[in-house]
Parts: sequence; C-alpha cells; structure tokens
Amino acid sequence: MPTAFPSRVSWFVVTVFAAGAAAFTLSFFVAPMGDLPGLATVLILTVLSERFSVKLYFDGRVSLSFVGVVVAILSFGAPGAAVVAAAIAISGGYYFAERSPQKLAFNFGQQEVAVLAAAGLAAAMGLADGSGPAWVLLLGGTLVGGLVFGFTSVAVTAIMSLSSGRHPVPVYRSNFTWLWPHYGMLGLVAGGLAVAYDRLGPAGIIVLVVPLVLPRLSMKQVLDKTRDNVLRLERSNEQLQVAYVEIKDMSTQLHEAYNGTLESLVAALDMRDQETKGHSTRVATHSLELAQLLGIKDPEELDMIYRGALMHDVGKIGVPDAILRKPDRLTEEEWVFMRKHPAFGYRILAQVPYLRPAARVVLAHHERWEGGGYPRGLKGENIPLGARIFAISDSYDAIITDRPYRNGQSPDAAFQEILRCAGTQFDPKVVEAFEAAFPRWRGEQGGASPLYLPAWKASEDEAGRAAG
Repeated sequence: MPTAFPSRVSWFVVTVFAAGAAAFTLSFFVAPMGDLPGLATVLILTVLSERFSVKLYFDGRVSLSFVGVVVAILSFGAPGAAVVAAAIAISGGYYFAERSPQKLAFNFGQQEVAVLAAAGLAAAMGLADGSGPAWVLLLGGTLVGGLVFGFTSVAVTAIMSLSSGRHPVPVYRSNFTWLWPHYGMLGLVAGGLAVAYDRLGPAGIIVLVVPLVLPRLSMKQVLDKTRDNVLRLERSNEQLQVAYVEIKDMSTQLHEAYNGTLESLVAALDMRDQETKGHSTRVATHSLELAQLLGIKDPEELDMIYRGALMHDVGKIGVPDAILRKPDRLTEEEWVFMRKHPAFGYRILAQVPYLRPAARVVLAHHERWEGGGYPRGLKGENIPLGARIFAISDSYDAIITDRPYRNGQSPDAAFQEILRCAGTQFDPKVVEAFEAAFPRWRGEQGGASPLYLPAWKASEDEAGRAAG
C-alpha cells in the first residue's frame, strides 16, 4: 500500500520529480551520448549493485550503485549519467517492494538533479569525456561524488524534516554527517574506475569491479550479524520494558496496600482516643497539600511527610487509658506523661527502616517555631519541615472539631487563630501556604465522620460520586 504523505510532503515530492524530469531531458541537450558499449557495461554493473545492496538493521540499504553514477558522470557526461541514475531509481523501486511510487518519484527526481549538477562540475574541470591525467580523474571522482552525495543527502534531509516536523540541522547531523568519509572514498574509487576505463575500456572496469565484490560480501556478513544482534537486543529490550511495567505496577500496588494498612492502623488509634474519627487522615491529607504548595515535588519526601502526619499519634499506644480517655482536662502530672508520646512514637517507628524518616516528623510534631515546644524545645528551622507543616494542619483540625471538653469552632475562627500564631507557634512561610489552601479547606465538611474510610477508599468513593 502506498505511503500516505502529508500535503506539504506531497508537494515537495512533486516539485523534486518535476525538477528531475526537466534535468533528465536537459541532459541530452548539453552533451552528446558517449561510448554506448562502455555505458551499457557501467549500467549493468550499477543495476546489479543496486540489486545486491545490503539491508541495514533499520529502514535502509547500502549499495555500490553510487560508484556507477560517478563513473558515468566522469566517463559519459550528462546524458550517460542521467540514464544510469534513472536505472538506479527504477531498479530500486522494482527490486524492493517497500519503495512506494512516491519514493520512486522522489528518488528519480533528486538523483537526476544531482547528476546534472555534478556533470556540469565535471565539464568545468575538463573531465566530460573521461580523459585526462590519472590524478585529475581521481580528484574529479572525489569532488563529483561529494557534490552528488551532498545534494541527495540534503534532499532526503528536507523530506525527513517535513515528514517528522523536526529541524533539518539535527536530522542531517544524525543521519548523514558520519557518511561523508564513506562516500568520499567511494568517489575516489569511481575516479579510479574512470582511469581504468580511459586506459583499458570496458574490460578495465570489469576487472576492477571484481575486488569491490569482496568488500560487499564482507559488508553483508557484518551487517547481517549486526542486524541479528540488534534485533535480539530489541526483543530483550521489549521484554525488559514489559517486566519493568509489571514491577512498577506491583510496586504501586504494594505502596497503596502499605499506606492503606497504615491508615487502617491509625483508624484504630483514632477510635481508642476521644478525638474525632478520621483526624489523623485529615491532618495527613492537609499536610501533603501544604507540602506541595511549598514547592516540594520529591515523591519520597512527600510520602515521608504524609506518613509522619498520619502516624503522629502512634506513641499514644504507650499512654494509659486513664489519661488518654479522660473526659476532663488533664492535671499537670498527667500532661507530663502525655508529652512523652512523641518520643514513644519515634521509638516505635524508628525500628522500621521504611518509616525511619517519618519517625523524625513524629518526634518533632509538638515543637513550636519560637522554641517553646516539646520534647526537645527545638526552634525555627531546626524543626523538621514536615513537623512544621503538620503543626498547622493538626491545629486547624483540632480547632474545628469537637472534643470531650469543648465544642469545635468555625473554620474562620481557626484561620484567624493560626494567623495570630504565625512567627510564634508556626513557621510564617508555612502559614502563607495555609492561607492559599484555606479557601478550599473552608468548604470541606468538618466535624465527625459517621464512618472512617482510609484515604485511598475515600478518594475512590469521591470519584464514583463524581462519575455518577
């Protein structure tokens, strides 16, 4: 099936083909046709070299037909070169089914224009009839070959750039810059064949073409082996990509299961305490939002802050029920014991390597910006950022929810209280992030939840309600 080209590519192909057709016609008027037996010999050898081109491991082929074009330019002038270039384009389209009519038209056009320009250069150097000193023909082969390759490589770069939308300079650098030495040597070989033809006639070309067959065989063996290795590597890479996706999915599932387990454990702690059910999860969710507003993007750091906020009260496991569940205000002695729960929580979590970073947040979650907190009396930025973020989320939730000894206040009252404590209890920069987040928090449903749901489950239910 022919390749579907975008409109601009189609117009470019049409333009190149029209220019090539004009160049092909003009070639027969600028110089007479040379020795027909010699031209026939070059033509047959060139077509055979195109037929036995070597397939690369990507979409492309390498052949020695370029040598035949340069020999035709040097030995038979513009008309002979035009015939050989047309034969290459036609034989390539016939031999290889993947070459579409559009590609055939483009190859014909760009090669015909290239050989006419190169034939003009050869005529200017006095090489139109293939005669002259050997060194001049060798030099001419190199220069003519460079002109042919330069024009055709630029034309191919242009159509590749139009097709892909990429800038032509990087396209040329990645595909053709490295080929200049290769085609320079082929031009030199073509000059040598032109010398052989000038001295020995068609027999000289045939004799010198035989050594070129051996490099072709070696090239084919190397490229076949390379293609097999590349294909094997591509299959291995595909298998590795599939395995990577599977491992990534499993890691995501484990991550969700781990967080879900932590949230379920925290739910049990919330139920043991007299605080509103879901407090820890709400505080963890708000802390994560504040962290993102502060520009934290590292997933591991965000996870650490979330888990630290989620597990902040895990140390209350070590607090007796008589203190933890007391319906009245605690005495000073009871507060002394209650203030030990950050250290209890740190000791519990620090034994788990996965939770050790979050344990530092747990240890410092009752520190104050001005230094009057506990258990270590840290001050300012010596307090871990996760703990400074948590302090605002926790205070906001504590103010708006009911406790056994008082009723919850309005979000606006909590907002004013947190602003009042900026620079004393709270980090002023985190307060600024809280101000940005407050309009959304203000619209959330406060108070006790009838049924505790882990964060991942609550997200699923919200998505389901939105879809319904």
